[in-house]
Amino acid sequence: MRYKAGAVFAIAASAVAAGILAAPAASADVSPKVVEYVCTSKHSGNTASAKCANLARIDRYRVKVTCIDSRGVQSNTYGPWKNGVSGDWSTKSCPGAGYFYKAGYQVELG
Repeated sequence: MRYKAGAVFAIAASAVAAGILAAPAASADVSPKVVEYVCTSKHSGNTASAKCANLARIDRYRVKVTCIDSRGVQSNTYGPWKNGVSGDWSTKSCPGAGYFYKAGYQVELG
């Protein structure tokens, strides 16, 4: 009788230990990290600029310019990529005789 009681106790102890080991994994915080970067764009004539702040070193950004040509066709053109912590303006003009339509930005998070 003593042997059977010991075996039952060992099985119960194993089940409790497994439950304790699994509990922390189930209650771990897996909330996504919120990125709070801020970007600004501006334009003068047919040239647009953009810069971003609060990015990580491995992130990057650039200006996105939407131009309209003399036929009314819209096209996008992009400025050079800037490092996430540079704080530099990325600047681009509409090509040729293109007319400026709007300025924006593109961000790539690393």
